[in-house]
Amino acid sequence: MSYLSKAHAYFRFASELKTFLREPISVEAARDYVLRRMETRAAAFLTMVERAIFANSDSPYLKLFRAASCELGDVKNLVERNGVEETLARLLEAGIYVTYDEFKGRVPAVRGSRTFVFRAAEFDNPLITTHFHSSSGGTRGWPTPIRVNLDHIAQSAPHWALWFAAHDWMARPLVFWTTAHAGVANRHLLCAKFGKRFVQWFGVECSGTLRDRIVAAYLHRVVRRAAGFPKPIFVPLSEISKIGAYLITQQEKGALPCVVTTPSAAARLAVTMQSRGLSLRGVTFLLGAEPLTTLRRQTIEASGAAAVPTYGFAEGGSIGSQCPNPSAADDIHVSLDAYAVIPRARAVDNGETVNALLLTALRPACPKIILNAEIGDYAALETRRCGCFFDDVGYFTHLHTIRSFEKLTGEGVTFLGGELFNILEEVLPQKFGGAVGDYQLVEEQDGKGLPRYSILVNPELGPLDETALAAVFLEQLGRRGGTHRFMANQWERAGVLQVKRRRPLATARGKVLPFRTLGAP
Repeated sequence: MSYLSKAHAYFRFASELKTFLREPISVEAARDYVLRRMETRAAAFLTMVERAIFANSDSPYLKLFRAASCELGDVKNLVERNGVEETLARLLEAGIYVTYDEFKGRVPAVRGSRTFVFRAAEFDNPLITTHFHSSSGGTRGWPTPIRVNLDHIAQSAPHWALWFAAHDWMARPLVFWTTAHAGVANRHLLCAKFGKRFVQWFGVECSGTLRDRIVAAYLHRVVRRAAGFPKPIFVPLSEISKIGAYLITQQEKGALPCVVTTPSAAARLAVTMQSRGLSLRGVTFLLGAEPLTTLRRQTIEASGAAAVPTYGFAEGGSIGSQCPNPSAADDIHVSLDAYAVIPRARAVDNGETVNALLLTALRPACPKIILNAEIGDYAALETRRCGCFFDDVGYFTHLHTIRSFEKLTGEGVTFLGGELFNILEEVLPQKFGGAVGDYQLVEEQDGKGLPRYSILVNPELGPLDETALAAVFLEQLGRRGGTHRFMANQWERAGVLQVKRRRPLATARGKVLPFRTLGAP
């Protein structure tokens, strides 16, 4: 996209923003919207397939449909006979899906004897208008551009409105504690669209290039002026007790604040306040961007606060949110009018298989055309009624134990990054002090392309035996058996693991994950 086109998009965004904000939706209107979309779900799927794929000669999916000798009429017949999910399962069997790396344009798509080379931009929705650009979080070190559209924000707002209504949060003050990344403006506007304007924003400085920071600053300034939002207060991690003090002040006034942030940030604040003998009872953390593990939830709840996650991704927005009666730490109701989800058995880690999530977006203004696309996660997938608010609109599909299946590689062996959660979040803090978010494994390459691994340890933990820490990590990794034992032995012999006293790294969107893959310097 040219600089002139981008400038025009930003101008269009600024000019249309006031109209967007003048027309908020009520909870009742949100519920009616979702019910209508549920009734026309199959039609929405077919419209997307017809207009964005079969009518788009540049669509990567069209190439896969052609290779499978599947025409639009075939898809319509399948949906009429079997419904959306069964149709998607049939398309998967025919090779009509994309893996995470294919969707990102990083590897060719091989289907039988055919090989296709896709670019990430080819998955862009050709039917939407771009208002501004954001980027993915770069969890693996490869952030990608994302087009942002006000219609998509408006189509996502009903789902968050129902989430707030299900938990009775509509009358509670809303606080943001996030990075100043451009994409955060989406979340600000999404909440404003259903009448929840934040009362305070504790910002974390935006990372990324100088251009990224300039664009983010411009967007937030435009949004703040149009919506009347308060200016952000930037608080370094070393001073997060100031955020805790603010929340306690709100409690003393009789308010029960809801705080939009990440699990690692919430857990760190919980530990900080507990160490001072202070309670966060009555505070609810609305969590996203990272996995909410059982330990992270326990850490947050030990402070008296509640931890309630939502689930989504930068390219496609919100997928679902947790109900008031979860069966697991991260039990999510899928917003079925917005997404269809099916599992794909995916081999990882030398033969281990996981249920990779294949997503299909049903929102007309989704920035990407997403059909049977991996986003790098696996989870337990269930269909059941739980008797909560979301049952009333037909959200019977649940996800829980959501983890990334991205792999770390070293000395010719790979293993699941998810294996690191227990070691980095439980074992090391128990033995050496600290809490969730104080330890992180970073995979990178040296100047010769050889793998190097560092355990980043929060310097605020004080003195510790770094040699012993590395030994405990390798010993715990080896206990996992099989390839993990082999990996631990190889790392020990090759001397590729070191301990560094640095804060764990966050992505541009503020994600702090147990491991990061940075690639070559």
